[in-house]
Amino acid sequence: MKRFVLAGVCMLSLLNCKEDKISSEGLDCYGLEGLTRDEYVVDAPVTVQLSGGLAIGSQLIAPNGVAWGGCNLPKQFMQDSLAVYVTGYFLTSKELETMNLTPLPFIVTSAKLRQ
Repeated sequence: MKRFVLAGVCMLSLLNCKEDKISSEGLDCYGLEGLTRDEYVVDAPVTVQLSGGLAIGSQLIAPNGVAWGGCNLPKQFMQDSLAVYVTGYFLTSKELETMNLTPLPFIVTSAKLRQ
């Protein structure tokens, strides 16, 4: 019986470790209220595209051509046409779900060069 209780406590503690907070940089990038985390991606292959017209200065182009926001992309990766892997999460909100928004709001948590 003790094993089942211990296993249950471990499962609950693992479920509660999920990080739902959005970094302050992410909130500053998009300036929208009510943002929540959505899908988390690990080592997604993208290409950096610099753009002076975007508030965040860059966007990430996925292999399927969809543009993601490049919020929180480290400065050393801010090079046009640079191939990188990014890890991070998309943002969503009730308002964003009904908008046709490009690039998709994305927060970079880590990046590395693709070779």
